[in-house]
Parts: sequence; C-alpha cells; structure tokens
Amino acid sequence: MKLPSVRSLALVSGILGGAATVTVALGASAVTSPIVLRAGSDRSRLTIPVEIGGVSAPCVLDTGTSTMLVSPALARFAGLARGPAVDEIAPDGRAYRDRSTHLHHFRVGGIALHGLPALISSKLGGLQALCGYDFFAHIPVLIDRDRQRVTLFPPASAYAQLQCLAVDLSMHVPVGSAVINDTLLPGIVYDSGMIGGGALWRGAAARLAQPVALPPASAPAASGLHCGAAATAGFTRGGPSVGIDLCLADRRPDGQNGILETNLPTVHAIAVDYPHHRVCFALGAPSGITSIPPTDALDQNAWTRLNAQHPIPAATPTP
Repeated sequence: MKLPSVRSLALVSGILGGAATVTVALGASAVTSPIVLRAGSDRSRLTIPVEIGGVSAPCVLDTGTSTMLVSPALARFAGLARGPAVDEIAPDGRAYRDRSTHLHHFRVGGIALHGLPALISSKLGGLQALCGYDFFAHIPVLIDRDRQRVTLFPPASAYAQLQCLAVDLSMHVPVGSAVINDTLLPGIVYDSGMIGGGALWRGAAARLAQPVALPPASAPAASGLHCGAAATAGFTRGGPSVGIDLCLADRRPDGQNGILETNLPTVHAIAVDYPHHRVCFALGAPSGITSIPPTDALDQNAWTRLNAQHPIPAATPTP
C-alpha cells in the first residue's frame, strides 16, 4: 500500500498574529438564494473555481486543513505579501518552510471574502490552492460528488435528506465518529482532501471488534506509520461501509484516534456546515467514483500535516 496523501493541519491562530478579521461581501443574488458551482476534480477530490488577488485558480475543498493554503506561484501572481516564515514539521519527519500571508481579495461565486489568513505552502505546485477551515467557517457548502457540483449556502431543505453528525471544531478540522471494522470509534478527523484511505492510532485499533493485521513485510515509515492493512469504513452504525487501505500509527494522528477520507465510494454527497458544528452525508451503495491511490510523487509528501509549527527565528536563514 502507498501512504495516503494528506495536506497540512495547521494550528495557525498564534502563528498568523492572532484571530484575523475576515469580512464577507455577498452579491445581491447570494443574499436570497444558494449559489451552485460546477466542480472540477483532482483525482477523487472536488475543486471549485476561485479568484485570489484577481488570479483564477482551482481550490480543493479540504476539510483536513485548518487554514487556507496557496502555492508559491499563485501567491506570486496574486501579489500576496510574504509574512513571517513558518516551520512545518511533518509526521514523516520532513521539514518544510512556508510563509504566512492574508488573502485580502478572495472571490468565489459572487462572494468576496477579505482578510482570510493563509499559508504559502512550499509543497503546492502550479496555480493551486486548498480551501480549508476559514473558507468553511464563513460559507456552508454542499458537495455533490455524483453530479460534480457544489452549492454554497445550501437551503435548509437540503439537510433533511442527509444524515448529520456533530463534529468538534476546536482543532479547526471536523472531528467526529466513524465505523471501522464494525466498531464505532470517536475522535476521527473527517478529511475531504485526503487520498488513500485512512490512518488509525494503534491504541484505537486495539478496540476494534475485528482486528486489523499488517502484511508480514510491512516496514514502518520514519513517522511511525505502518501501512498495508485492510479494513472496512463507514460513518454511521448500520450504514454502508467499504474496504479501505489503512495505516496504523504509533502516535495519535494529529492528537486524535485517526483520520478518514470522506471521498469514499459510499459517500454521494457531503455538507460541511461549520456554523452549526455538523457534517452531513448522503450515504448509499458504492458509486462509480473511486478513491484513486496516490502516485509515487504524492507518496514522497505523505502525511504532511502541520503537527508542529512555529515562526522561524529571525537569525535562521530562510529561502
């Protein structure tokens, strides 16, 4: 099994100078009706068209990152200010140096957000962006994976057709429960930007009614991840489940029991409603949409969440 590819979980409130003031400007139509966007795709993940500093770019809808991330190229074309350097220590032991910034002009579907905190991520290439916590905190979203469309500010009636689960957002990522091998486990990060299955802390894995086993030749990564296990996963007890690849972690992934991608074939739609502290699912039999294993290039950057992050001292050379 190849390692899942995961973006950064950044605890940025202190790093980016405290709580930022974000203002939201709505177009006249946005005030009275939902906004439906045609989604793009990045493997099993969906993207939406956004403008950052007047530059158009696809933005991956990523509940697994607790801040907005932009690539260096996008930051350069958009004229973003490069703030203090940030040291990103990934669980795989790799170190990255990013820059803090603010998105003073962010537009999507006729909505303008000003002052969004973000990181210029050294891991992103091309004109790429990841829409994380600060996006979802201001804009509830319905992601229709079957129809490849995204609705901003979905109507209340849309939630009546979904199964809604309460989530803890104190880490700026949604943490709820999931069913792994027929056992309901709390403390699971729901990650819509993840590719490759999931990861489970060994202590949580010991509670499973049906244990998971690693292949005999499985070797741990530098981060203490042991990959190659197979498991079943779902989001509700008695609901549909599907086989996934699973890594076992010696330490709690991001301080939680585990991480599970939401781009499973049994998930037909997902509503991210942070204002009401919930994530809602349209669950059913597996669709033709599959979770595509990451490529070798993505494997090299696997598990690049910001588990430890701090401003780099001024005396430290920066790129």
